[in-house]
Amino acid sequence: MKLYHYMDEDYGLINLEERRIKASTFNRLNDPFELLGIETSNLLIRNALKETKRRISSNFGILCFSKIWSNPVQWAHYANHHKGLCLEIELSDKSDAQKVDYVPERLDSSVISSPKFSEKLLLTKFEHWGYEEEYRIIRQLDNFVKDDGLYFQPFNDDIKITKVIIGCQSNITRNHVLERLSDADKDVEIIYSRSAFKSFKIVKHKNK
Repeated sequence: MKLYHYMDEDYGLINLEERRIKASTFNRLNDPFELLGIETSNLLIRNALKETKRRISSNFGILCFSKIWSNPVQWAHYANHHKGLCLEIELSDKSDAQKVDYVPERLDSSVISSPKFSEKLLLTKFEHWGYEEEYRIIRQLDNFVKDDGLYFQPFNDDIKITKVIIGCQSNITRNHVLERLSDADKDVEIIYSRSAFKSFKIVKHKNK
């Protein structure tokens, strides 16, 4: 499976050199409804979910990917207004990546008794986020490499970088990327992007 991970220009080049991508914790994601996709009008349920979110955020990290790289909104939000990079990542067949489910309303609290409660808690988002076509890898924090208080997933046989896409408003050049790639990644394809002529999409810049 090939998925995509967006980065800004500065940390993007550093992470290419270090051969890694950053993992987040749930309390640092940009959606305040993370792990709170269940209606919480009941005070006991509300307090229990807040405590669950605190506990999960303290013990688990999340790698966020998209199924696509053509959406200009994602470039704006996650690659510093198209100035950064998007990495194509190939995941092995044994990858634990899971697809996010987008819903129009918060789930009924009765889902708590469902055997799939944990899955729904971790993978449910409001439908307006659906443009991201998100996939997630969720693992305990001690499975990641910690550096200066942050957590990272190194590239390996299960998570390989296969392409680097340069944002359409980026000052990064192909040579900048090549200088940062290790010998293990020298065969990675590097392309420039541009806005499409006939649609609201980001596409490959074939003449650059």
